[in-house]
Amino acid sequence: ADSPGCDWKMTVFELAIFMCVFRAGRAPGLEEICHVIGEWFECAVDPTSAAAPIEHMLANRWVAEESHCFRATEEGRSAARPLMNGIIRMLDQGTRLIDVALMMSVLRLSKGELDHGLRIL
Repeated sequence: ADSPGCDWKMTVFELAIFMCVFRAGRAPGLEEICHVIGEWFECAVDPTSAAAPIEHMLANRWVAEESHCFRATEEGRSAARPLMNGIIRMLDQGTRLIDVALMMSVLRLSKGELDHGLRIL
């Protein structure tokens, strides 16, 4: 009852796009985003299928566009953080019995990855 309500505006695909952009060493373009997400999900991701979600993300200020490339924003980090934390708990099946540090190391996820602001590129 004391916890805030969830904001479900970000889809799984948008979360994947955001995490791709957030984790990139430099601002990626659409083709690079599609390539990375395609590797994660083991399927081809057509840039035309990513165009509408990216437009939605731009409208919500979850990402910003610079010279046909994208960078993560604080608003995007705030929207993605509870979703990433939920995914980690989902994998743990809510038991909190799994050694979370080991699990995240194996899955190469970081529970706190979205907690401390944006990385400077």
